Amino acid sequence: MSRMNNGTAPPKNRRWTLEEERALGTKSDRALAKKFGRTVAAVTTRRRRKHIGFLKKWKPADDQLLGARPDAQVAMLLNRPRCQVAYRRRQLGIPFKHPDYHLWKPGEIAMLGWERDRKVAELTGRAVESVRYKRAKLGIPFFNPEFRPWTREEDRLLGTMPDAEVAKATRRSVVSVLKRRLRLGLPNRSPARHVWTQKEIALLGTMSDGELAEQIGCPKYVVTFKRQSLKISAHDTRRRDSWTAAELRLLGTMPDPEVARRIGRSVAAVADRREQLRIAKPDAKVRDWTAAEESLLGTRPDRQIAQQLNRTFRAVSQRRVRLNIPPWPPG
Repeated sequence: MSRMNNGTAPPKNRRWTLEEERALGTKSDRALAKKFGRTVAAVTTRRRRKHIGFLKKWKPADDQLLGARPDAQVAMLLNRPRCQVAYRRRQLGIPFKHPDYHLWKPGEIAMLGWERDRKVAELTGRAVESVRYKRAKLGIPFFNPEFRPWTREEDRLLGTMPDAEVAKATRRSVVSVLKRRLRLGLPNRSPARHVWTQKEIALLGTMSDGELAEQIGCPKYVVTFKRQSLKISAHDTRRRDSWTAAELRLLGTMPDPEVARRIGRSVAAVADRREQLRIAKPDAKVRDWTAAEESLLGTRPDRQIAQQLNRTFRAVSQRRVRLNIPPWPPG
C-alpha cells in the first residue's frame, strides 16, 4: 500500500504504446516487464495476443541456407516461422528459389501465342496451366494456325445476306461471321428467319410453294412449313394452263432456267413440276457472265438481280464481290 501511495507501483489498465509493442519478442518477457514497469504476465499475454514469438538471432550458418532451398524447407530446418525466413532473405537481397518456379525470360515470353500452350510448356519445362496463365495475363491471344484476317471484300458481304450464307462464301464458321458483324456494328438486313406479312400469308395456296418462295425471297421449305402450319392446302398444279406433252418432254433435258425461258414459265414452276414427276435434275453447266449482266450488279439488291437473271443469290453475290462492286443500297 505504501508503494502505491508513493506512485512506484505500475498503474492498472495502462495502454500499450507503439514502441512497447514493437519490442515484444525481442527480449524475454521478464526483461521487457522490468523495462516497461509491467508484470511478466501482462507482457506474456500481450505478446501471445499479438501472435508474436521470440526472435532468435540469425547466425552466419543460418543465413547460408537462405536461397539455397525453398523458404518452407529453411523454416523447418531452423525452426522459425516462414514469414521470418522470407523477411530475412529479402532483407539480405537473396532471390527466391522454388523447385517448380523460375522467372520468365524474354525469349520464353516471345514464344507465347506463336506456338500452342502445350508446345511452349514442353520447350520451357513449365506446366500448361502456368503457360496459359502467363499468356492470358499479358493479353496474348492463343495460337490458331487456321486464323485468317478479314478482307475488305469479305466485310462487304456482312449484312447483305444471312450469316450462314456469308460463312459458306467466305469459308468461315457462322459464329465467326456473327462476331465480326457485331464487332463492326452492322445490322443483319437478311435474317435467316423470314417475317411473314398479312399480304404474303394471303398468297399461300394461290400458287406453288416454289413460285411464292421465289417471289418473296426465301427458301421453298419456309413457305411449305408456313402453309402446312396454317392448314392451307397446296396449290393445284393441274390448272387450266396445264402442261403440254412437248413441255413435259423438255423437263430434265436441260437446266431448269433454260426450260423456263423456252416455255415461258418461272424457274420455280419448272422445278416443282419436275420434282412431282420425279425427273432427275440435269447437271447444269456454269453459265458465263455477260457484260450486260455484270452492269446490273450493285444497282439493286442481289436477290432481285438473281431472280431477273435466273441465277442463284449466292452466284450473284460472289460475282459482285469478285468485281469489287459495293452492295445496294450504298452505305
